Amino acid sequence: MPAPGLALRVTRRYALAATIGQTYAAVEGIRLEAGEIADAVAEVAAFLQASETSRASWWLTERSTPDDLEDRLLDAGCTRHDDDYLHAAMLLTAEPPFVPGVAAREVRTLEEFAEARRVGLAAFADPNIPAPTDDELRREWDSLHEPLYAAWVDGRIAAVGRAAFTTVGAYLTGGATAAWARGRGAYRAVVRARWDAAVERGTPALAVGAGPMSRPILERLGFRQVLQYRRLESVRSSG
Repeated sequence: MPAPGLALRVTRRYALAATIGQTYAAVEGIRLEAGEIADAVAEVAAFLQASETSRASWWLTERSTPDDLEDRLLDAGCTRHDDDYLHAAMLLTAEPPFVPGVAAREVRTLEEFAEARRVGLAAFADPNIPAPTDDELRREWDSLHEPLYAAWVDGRIAAVGRAAFTTVGAYLTGGATAAWARGRGAYRAVVRARWDAAVERGTPALAVGAGPMSRPILERLGFRQVLQYRRLESVRSSG
């Protein structure tokens, strides 16, 4: 059963997941027959409506079916954005280096949470994600289901990242660094903080979906690619 605030649907053809009322939903584990494309696109559109999200990320791999799935989805109205197309699924099972001089830990207060969220939003600079109001941030904090971690440099939050803890390790999302703090170890420190949390839970492994900016850093920390994703996008109709 999904956590409060999450929408989840798993079928033999794919898994759909979203945070209710946010911007993006995910379509993963896609195994379609050639004649099921149109139905799948319609079902994802209905899921966007039900979860109050506006955009779906379709995550394709070499295991997705049919073999020409990408072309079929593009023909059905999905789009491809070359600057957000190729992503690496990466895994770390060995201890990453400690970052001296940078404090990193889970955020503990609403004030820290609000600052960390704003750092993450500014770093991603996604025009499709509106800036949350103070009331929206307070509601997010009150219903937080995935811990948020931050690193501090010169007394300011410099980098952030979330973690979803499972029985086999932690899945990392939302890693971002403020422009003024890049090159100072803050991103690496947030990775290390989540590694330490996974070790405390007895599950010393980290998994992450890495874009072109974060992948080189993660490779230097010891992450290795286990799968490559191709991302397509569909948008909920305004009608």
